[in-house]
This record gives sequence, C-alpha cells and structure tokens, in this order.
Amino acid sequence: MFRYVFLAAGLFYAQSAFACPMADAAAFAEAAAKVAQAEGTKATYKIEGMTCGSCSEKVATVVNAVEGVLLSAVDYQTGRIEIAFDSQKTNLAKLEAALAGTGYKITEKPQA
Repeated sequence: MFRYVFLAAGLFYAQSAFACPMADAAAFAEAAAKVAQAEGTKATYKIEGMTCGSCSEKVATVVNAVEGVLLSAVDYQTGRIEIAFDSQKTNLAKLEAALAGTGYKITEKPQA
C-alpha cells in the first residue's frame, strides 16, 4: 500500500520533468515576442546551468523582482534570457547582480 502512495507522490513531484520541450520552446518564443514589443530598454543574457522549467521559473522570479523590470522571458534549453526594463529605475549592473544571485553562470552579457 505504501509503495503506491510513494509512487504517486514521486510522480506528482516529478511531473515538471516530463514537460514537453517543444511546449517550453513555444512558450519562450511567445514571451520573448512580448518582451521585444514592450516599452523600455532591452537586454539579452545567456546563462548556463538551467536544466528544467523550474530553473526558468526561479530565474524569471528573481529577474522580475528587480525594480524597473517590465517583462522577461527565460528559456532553460538555450539559457537565453530576454528582459525589458525601465532604464530610469534599474540598469544592467543590477540585472547582472540579480542573475548572479540565482547561482547560474552568466556566459553572455549585452554590450553597453
């Protein structure tokens, strides 16, 4: 009996691992298009170390918490992060500090 409970609990918590990569890519493309159309300054970063949708959500949550960030799109498969922000309220240094705080390594930064 307990085996089934543990099996069900394991499957419930692992469901994000079974997500469709094509659906994730489509969601990122849609979010990135919204970032491109948004008002404000744009920045694109590339980071390494993300392995799943939960990683993307973690990074997006941290980036969106930075004052002045208008929209963001994060893709764990490519490591790409698109950000639209108000340059009056934040800057690239603050965005990079927030990204560094996630524990992932920034491999490409926008040119100032």
